[in-house]
Amino acid sequence: MPNEILSRTALSKHRGGLTDYVSASRLSLWLRCPLAFKFRYVDGIRTPPSANLFLGKRVHDGLEYYYRHAQAGVRLSGPEVARHIARHWEGAADAEQIVWEKADDSQSLLTKCQALVACYLDRFANAGEQILGVESAMEATLLDPVTGERLALPMVGIVDLLVETNDGPILVDFKTVGRGGTPVAQQHEIQLGCYSLLFRELMGTLESGLEIRSLVKTKRPRVEVHRFEPRSARHLGRLFTVIREYLKAIQRGVFNFRPGMACLFCDVRETHCQTWSGHRSPIQKEEDGIWANC
Repeated sequence: MPNEILSRTALSKHRGGLTDYVSASRLSLWLRCPLAFKFRYVDGIRTPPSANLFLGKRVHDGLEYYYRHAQAGVRLSGPEVARHIARHWEGAADAEQIVWEKADDSQSLLTKCQALVACYLDRFANAGEQILGVESAMEATLLDPVTGERLALPMVGIVDLLVETNDGPILVDFKTVGRGGTPVAQQHEIQLGCYSLLFRELMGTLESGLEIRSLVKTKRPRVEVHRFEPRSARHLGRLFTVIREYLKAIQRGVFNFRPGMACLFCDVRETHCQTWSGHRSPIQKEEDGIWANC
């Protein structure tokens, strides 16, 4: 399968079986809890996003709108981007089936979203960045840089922003976060490693670095930029170790419950997780004869 930069439409063709592709989001969820991974990707259980997750998506949409115009040589103003966010707000909320707890929650969150994006643009709109790619959907063959082994399935991913600098290209990811501070490097290692691998396979060159630009949802919004060095052979070696263990678990059909702090934020812990809730869900009741016969 050739390495290529894809459109979102082309990328969507991969969203089928478990062994069709590897992605940072799939790996991260599997590492956090294999059972939660199964509920989502095997059983197809989807829940409406929380208001905070919806906010993050709308912030991404606003930044994508700004940078796509910037890449075409059109510099939008902050108010223009704010109007774009407002125009699509209710339609996106309806499509995502967002349930507002209070009547004014929607407007309050919209105002917060616009403030976060405005804060970001105040810092970066005049930065003079050379934009190489916006929401670049990528696909690349998995080639272990340590052993040289080529795996039989591709990796796919979407890099929020590619920027050229004097030192070379950097890969940028946007995060909407509740509080600031330097991110724990290990917390983002899978995502950063996947993006680095995709970029190198596609471009045939190394990134000069990776950035997480955090839009902090404090009363007075702010933006923090966290820079990470190019991924080393050690980083990528660990990534491929995780990928191999992930594939083994998928092939065996083993999805064990992994308790931890993530349980507190799991959307399906009460409705589908027997270990957490103490009762079997309809799906789990049906599984006694399914995976046992695989």
